[in-house]
Amino acid sequence: MFDFRAWTCVSQSYQKKDLLLSILISFVGDPKDEFYEMSEQQLGEKLYRKLKGRKYLVVFDDIWDCRVWNDLKMYFPDDKTGSRVLFTSRDLDVTLHVQSAKPAHVLRLRTGHESWDIFQKKVFRMGICPCGLKNFGRMISNKCEGLPLAIVIAAGLLKNNLSVTWWEQIAASLRSFMLSDPREYIDSLALSYNHLPPHLRPCFLFFGAFPEDYEVPVTKLIWLWIAQGFIHETGGRMLEDVAGDFLMNLIKRSLLMTPRIKGDGHIKTCRIHDLLHDFCLRKAEEENFLSNNYRYGMVSSMLCFPFDLGKFLQEGRSICIDLYRFLRILDVESILISLFPLDVVHLVNLRYLAIQAHDGSPHASISNLVNLQMLIIASRKNTVVPKTLWNMLNLRHLYIKSGENIMEDPSFLQVTEKDGPSVLASFQTLSQVSPRSCHNVFSRTPNLRKLGFYGPLISTLGDLNFPNLGSLVRLQKLKLLNTFSYPKPTRSCNPIMFPEKLRKLTLLNTGMDWNEMWTFAWLPNLEVLKLKFHSCIGEKWETGDAEFQKLKVLKLQDLELKQWVCSRGNFPRLQRLLIHRCLKLDSVPMALGKIFTLEVIEVNGCSSSAYISAFKIQKKQESEGNCFLKVHGKENLY
Repeated sequence: MFDFRAWTCVSQSYQKKDLLLSILISFVGDPKDEFYEMSEQQLGEKLYRKLKGRKYLVVFDDIWDCRVWNDLKMYFPDDKTGSRVLFTSRDLDVTLHVQSAKPAHVLRLRTGHESWDIFQKKVFRMGICPCGLKNFGRMISNKCEGLPLAIVIAAGLLKNNLSVTWWEQIAASLRSFMLSDPREYIDSLALSYNHLPPHLRPCFLFFGAFPEDYEVPVTKLIWLWIAQGFIHETGGRMLEDVAGDFLMNLIKRSLLMTPRIKGDGHIKTCRIHDLLHDFCLRKAEEENFLSNNYRYGMVSSMLCFPFDLGKFLQEGRSICIDLYRFLRILDVESILISLFPLDVVHLVNLRYLAIQAHDGSPHASISNLVNLQMLIIASRKNTVVPKTLWNMLNLRHLYIKSGENIMEDPSFLQVTEKDGPSVLASFQTLSQVSPRSCHNVFSRTPNLRKLGFYGPLISTLGDLNFPNLGSLVRLQKLKLLNTFSYPKPTRSCNPIMFPEKLRKLTLLNTGMDWNEMWTFAWLPNLEVLKLKFHSCIGEKWETGDAEFQKLKVLKLQDLELKQWVCSRGNFPRLQRLLIHRCLKLDSVPMALGKIFTLEVIEVNGCSSSAYISAFKIQKKQESEGNCFLKVHGKENLY
């Protein structure tokens, strides 16, 4: 299809003259000596004349910087002949600066079938594996997790030895064999690492602190980065927002895998491939980045950080404070202990503390941890948060995982009347708190972003009721988990009770009449609405004229809903619809298929008729030329 074709590798260090020469040689075959004596300008002019009016294809492989195209594009005439210039890069951001005519095609990991095809082609001349080696061969290709580099390395170990015994050994211990000769992969991975800007390198190397194959929850990872001091304020933005950008940057550079995605489409967990994990450990040792004391380890099959300190706490032994006086992170959330450990209040450099206890209520001396930024508590009993905690001005997140937890009335630092009342300016997360115990809190937490109530949220008159949130002008995420049983369907509250910037709302056990749902349509910035067990009562939801103008994600879970009547206009910007374990639901409304923005319908644990109706919507959309809607899930088989 093309008169001229050229493929040139750019890499990190390139010379403009070498690239021009490489492309010209591809076109002319046998280069003339005069080419090597030409200047950049002369080579560029010769290339331009060669391509003028012709149809050509040029591939620039492994671009790291958009400047290479800016330097060369003047030599590629665009005569509307159907010519194409193709770039490959490890960095997605490069595509944003080269003004490409098409959006970037992001290469995914290979499927099991594709990995097997690559493996066979790399090992066998004819690309076909003998029957006697197939079982071990498939085991080996599967362990490469779809990463072509790993498949190629594994193939290199096998192609010169086709004995069953050798293949069985490789299948049993692939990772150790692959890592035994770092020269096979280290240079390729080092290119990606060396191209990282300095602020991203510690964030990437920190993955070496986790065991191999460990999926790190994104929120936890961001909090750990902040606690380690890797993230710095940029332009007045919250550290969490800056860290989120760092995470996306590493993903765009193909350094992180994202095995789990939340229902709203955001990333839930991430991890790195075994080869990259080994690279992290080698590079961390080379740069003295992590010592053995400051890595996650296993105590009784439970993950903790640091390993030996977790073991001391599990055994009830006291902590040697001098040994850990510089410790920033103590994560023993996976190890069950009896009481909140008193010794930890002497680790004054702690930034991140996560514990699991039968009684997780912190002692009043928790305020000694003046540098603490994240406190995560998993407790078998309801937790009482001491008032002294509100003197901890660096606290950013108080995440209690379960129960109806009580906040003692705040006791703030003494300040002069001129300065006004003290506030926790960095405080952003407060979860699982009883609505009865925080009436005097919110005026002192103006930057709270995430709030979860757990307790009685229905008044004696049957109205949804919770503390005044008017001062929380930055609140984005709200969870309402009601524990008060009311005999009749309840009523919603006035929409004005919700902060204007609220983007995510979760309701559970609120027992509202479906007719009350119109109130949430008045929330101007609501993007995610999750209706969980007993949040609404009744078998029919008619959305009527309600218009959820900005709603992108709607989740219905464990509801008694049988019939759902709606129109495209009710959810004009809906992108993801998640229906889980709504056993009585007859069908997904066909009208939803007409929403142009809808990308995913997920039906899990519902009736076969609901499951089939979702696929009918997909088929109808495909017949009308819309192939972007994806439907997946599993019907209830019981």
